[in-house]
Amino acid sequence: MMALPFISVDKKEKYAVVTINRPEKKNALSIDVLMEIEDALKSLAGMSALVFRGSGGFFSAGGDLAVMYSADRDQGREFSRIGNRVMDLVENYEGVTIASVEGGAYGGGLELALSCDIRIASDRTKLGLTEVNLGLFPGWGGMKRLSKIAGPATAKYLALTGSVLNGSDAMRLGLVTMLCDDPNGCAMQLAESISSKSIVSVRAIKHLLSREPYDSTEESRMFGDVLSSDQAREALAKFLKLK
Repeated sequence: MMALPFISVDKKEKYAVVTINRPEKKNALSIDVLMEIEDALKSLAGMSALVFRGSGGFFSAGGDLAVMYSADRDQGREFSRIGNRVMDLVENYEGVTIASVEGGAYGGGLELALSCDIRIASDRTKLGLTEVNLGLFPGWGGMKRLSKIAGPATAKYLALTGSVLNGSDAMRLGLVTMLCDDPNGCAMQLAESISSKSIVSVRAIKHLLSREPYDSTEESRMFGDVLSSDQAREALAKFLKLK
């Protein structure tokens, strides 16, 4: 277990759990928190999966409002640049990223969840891009990701109204990948399952789907690479022997 001032990292054999530890602030994302997430990502290269969660039964209330209130124009731009950089790192992480969304994910907290490959929530979870309610807008890439995930019309509606959805409605609109009474437990089970599979094939699948629509030539090249990997040869040999 690696404990930093604002996050902790529990590293398993093939996956890791990154927990935001600011329960008194509903796990608000300050510059320091973002930088710690960035450092954690760099230290976790090679994992099959990462689970992001918040302490105290709450994912994240979003960007730290105290930081934003005290920031001038240039500081606001820097806050956005740092947030975008970290969200891009999460999105482009070579393993599978899973957001365990308990309690709520508002504003930048939802932007972090949208940067993950898979979002697990419960019926009780509340989610929303609520920045417009405070005279702001999502500044960490959340709008473009939401547009890609749920479509431009849904992205416009949620960003323009600041509406808050429950888990079921978020699932219906595509913001949430799966509903579970215990998001943390389900996220851990999923990370375990993914980490039991060939990391070569997992990375290839994520690489191609992240570039959708992808080139069939690249798909063919990568298929040959994966097919010739040790993991694939062993799995195929085992399957054929069982038959």
